Amino acid sequence: MKRLLPAVLIAVSASACAAHRAAAPGGAPLALAPVSARPSRPLFPPTPDVVGANFLLVVSEAVPDPSEDGVSYTKIFVDGREAGRTDVGPKSQEHTLKLKLPPGNLPIRLEQWVLPPAGEWTRLGDEFQPRERFVRIEDGTVARLELRFAENEGSNTLSLSRAPAAP
Repeated sequence: MKRLLPAVLIAVSASACAAHRAAAPGGAPLALAPVSARPSRPLFPPTPDVVGANFLLVVSEAVPDPSEDGVSYTKIFVDGREAGRTDVGPKSQEHTLKLKLPPGNLPIRLEQWVLPPAGEWTRLGDEFQPRERFVRIEDGTVARLELRFAENEGSNTLSLSRAPAAP
């Protein structure tokens, strides 16, 4: 029985290949339908537009050479839970995210993710991640948190500013 199974599998696969190469009635070879390319989809679902946003995250990265302009995004965690992520795009482009957060003093942690030339998404090491900080969300204002990476993700600065909310 063990010897018969491989022989059956070979016969089935050979007949499937022969049927594929067979000619259609009338002697004309079978025409294969063109395979359409899969439509491209974003890696993550788009972030919906936020009405009345009171928090704005702006992330930028200094890229010393165009050949090093990879792809990145930033996750934001508010009070220990993921609250959103910036769009995926080239490091040299500014990434933004608007959120509507509850008023109060909230712990906010950011995680920077990069896509190397070969491989899968990689979270930057802890030594390169920005520190967690508290951000005060107040009614009638927009808190703007800016994260700037320099020296090829080697260092970062985090700054907070506040502006009146648009009426």
